[in-house]
Amino acid sequence: MQTLAIIIAALIWLALATSSSRAAESVERLVAGAAKEGELVFVAGSETFGGRKGFGELGAAFNKKFGLNTKINFAAGPEMNSMAARVITEVKAGRASTDFYLGSQSHYALLHQEGVLEPVAWSATFPWITKEMEVLPAESVLVYTSLNGIIYNSTLIPKDKTPKSYADLVDPKLSPAWAGKIAIPPYVQWMADLSLLWGQEKVRDFARKLVPLSGGRLRYSEEERVVSGEFPIMANIGGALEHMWMWEKKGAPLVAVTGSSPPITSYFQLGALKKSAHPNTAKLFVAFMMSKEAQTIIEKYDGRTTHLVEGTRLAKYLSANRIKLQPPAEAMAAYIKSEGGDGLKFKEELAKMLKQ
Repeated sequence: MQTLAIIIAALIWLALATSSSRAAESVERLVAGAAKEGELVFVAGSETFGGRKGFGELGAAFNKKFGLNTKINFAAGPEMNSMAARVITEVKAGRASTDFYLGSQSHYALLHQEGVLEPVAWSATFPWITKEMEVLPAESVLVYTSLNGIIYNSTLIPKDKTPKSYADLVDPKLSPAWAGKIAIPPYVQWMADLSLLWGQEKVRDFARKLVPLSGGRLRYSEEERVVSGEFPIMANIGGALEHMWMWEKKGAPLVAVTGSSPPITSYFQLGALKKSAHPNTAKLFVAFMMSKEAQTIIEKYDGRTTHLVEGTRLAKYLSANRIKLQPPAEAMAAYIKSEGGDGLKFKEELAKMLKQ
């Protein structure tokens, strides 16, 4: 029996060692290929990951990690929706102008559907990437996590009236504090996402009660109007925590509240594209962005990180506040499922409600 146990243990060790070796060899091949390619091209919004300054630091850390001398070419491009349409057209035409793409669930659902993402065994190849980090298995990884939520000016909303959830916004006991003054975003996606947690009928009822309380519409880039006191509260904003942390540094009385449990969350992803000019470098760089080194730089310049890398500000915040998020792959699958005909009709219905 002891001999058999020793043989079994030896076979298990050999299997693990072989698996590890294959992963290491795969990384080595990618590094060798990247050395021949010599450069990387990324096209995205001008302030993505801290813009040119942030990318300069990311590039230096990338080259150091893999022993490369890759030239990182970062070019300002269109917003995510337009860029998604562009890369789909380019890949189908035979050559992508960017080696990888940044986008959230809606964008990656489209790229997945169009078959333009290069398949990569992310977690099997790179030791620091876990299965949970693969939002679309073998296609995309989570680069940063952004929670939706309510924001309010703490000097204008009494402490005993502060909302703790979206439902509180339409609670008759609390809503008089912001009736006729609450800002509502002109977008329907957050309510559509909320319906995946609440169900469509509950969201319809919520929207019917919320709209009459409105004092105006605010886009997600206009949170300063809550800070200034023009609006005391905003029903929802993407990246609520990042906005709060940014304004905290300036001493502003802006408070963010995750409006649901689990919170509505945007999972921003990176994936390598088919037909890219630098496929090896693209895979390496996307994987690098999930490392602790890269996440530290992203947090420094962009204020955002993934909650799945230990030690990031968001990971610490979620742990301290005992907030659990829906697993990214599960959220992605639910989003794709909701994009059918019924989901589209529901969004159109919500859009009509918000225009009232």
